[in-house]
Amino acid sequence: MTRSWSREVVVLGGGLSGLRAASVAAAEGASVTLLEKQDRLGGSSELSAGMYWTAPDLASYRRRIPHGDMRLAGLVIQAYEAGLAEIRASGVHVDAEATPGIMGFGRGYSFDVKSYLKILESRLLRSNGEVRTGVRIRSVASSGPRRFRLEVESTGTRQEIHTDAIILATGGFQASPAQRAAHMPEVGAGILLRSNRGSEGDGLSLAVSLGAAFAGDLGTFYGHLVPHPVANFTPDRFMLYSQYYSNHGILVAADGRRISDESRGDEILNQDLAEVDGMTAFLIFDEEVRSTYGVSEPFANFGRVDRFAFAVEAGARHAKAETLGELVQQLDALGVDAAQLTKTLAGDVEVSSLARRVSRGQPPTVRQLEKLRRQPFYALEVQPAITFTLGGIAVDDSTAVLNSAGERIEGVYAVGADLGGLSNYGYTGGLAPAHITGSVAGRTAARFVSEAHIRPAQRPVADAIKEGETSC
Repeated sequence: MTRSWSREVVVLGGGLSGLRAASVAAAEGASVTLLEKQDRLGGSSELSAGMYWTAPDLASYRRRIPHGDMRLAGLVIQAYEAGLAEIRASGVHVDAEATPGIMGFGRGYSFDVKSYLKILESRLLRSNGEVRTGVRIRSVASSGPRRFRLEVESTGTRQEIHTDAIILATGGFQASPAQRAAHMPEVGAGILLRSNRGSEGDGLSLAVSLGAAFAGDLGTFYGHLVPHPVANFTPDRFMLYSQYYSNHGILVAADGRRISDESRGDEILNQDLAEVDGMTAFLIFDEEVRSTYGVSEPFANFGRVDRFAFAVEAGARHAKAETLGELVQQLDALGVDAAQLTKTLAGDVEVSSLARRVSRGQPPTVRQLEKLRRQPFYALEVQPAITFTLGGIAVDDSTAVLNSAGERIEGVYAVGADLGGLSNYGYTGGLAPAHITGSVAGRTAARFVSEAHIRPAQRPVADAIKEGETSC
């Protein structure tokens, strides 16, 4: 016996993109159920700094992300202001002034993302939508024209949901070692997870089972360098450990050579280091960097913290010296090739032989060495960490999932970190694209089921289960 029920729209994933999509679809009149595999809503959005940001214009986007999807970029940039206005209208705190130069090029505003997530949940429930946590999706299949059957499991019980539209908002595949091995083989298997642990590629797998195509480079991801080794790497410390200022120093592998051009940003270096044998390197910088960028707020309202001191206290390997020569001697004792490091500091820009892939990155420059000028000098061992993947499911500008022929798979949508190609090695924001694509998908899915004139009488899932409604 298998319990069975029907809804017009089912949203998979309870982060910002999923909650936004579900609340919008419900407000548009669709009967909606949101399913979350973890025991609480929020996903990685709840762990974020709460910065609503993206590229300010298409020219800036193209320069930063030359291989990104211009259609999706245009969608996000055009809808940015409207999305911001909707967040402000909800009543949550949003900074009055924009934060300039986010990730070196973006525009954005800090807002209370945790409160906003609760507001979206309340809106969904007020519109007769449903939320169920602790639910795992086992499979999805077409069960007829414009109809899908989801097999789910909750508290050990298998159940079926029949639906007209599915919105995939499961947050990427970074938490799945198997998915990472399949889609990003150049990235070390032991990379540190800097996100929620529920994003295991469920959306990607379900989309592929329905014939979806991939989009973007599945080997790319967003994250930041963190100390090595690191103790108590818990969500409340993710941002405290992140070395956002790494673009103001040089990054040197164990062979004494640099990996790539550090000036492009920490989120880029993070990806480069993930493709280096051992996935560790030493970030070298001077006192001017430590006392300015190293203690500055990476985002508005975050607060100041001495990131080097915080990392050292947590047990990270490090060095400090009055001269670069003395620093080399200390790093020699920590396993770095001293002879080659001396050459590197003198201007040798040959890429480290430990890098498994260098074609995507840009080679080191002598200019970056000019930033090492004020004593004392510091070295901090760092490692990469992954927050969410950037490659994913192919969609059109209505967020409808596409097959390999570029055709829509009717009734299936992907949002947030599940869709691929908006960010691609370069990064153009998480919360703003999640909110915007969620809005688009919610409206599109509601319109889809409305145009199909599918309006069966619905009862809440909880009522159906309570009354023992089943299908054999």
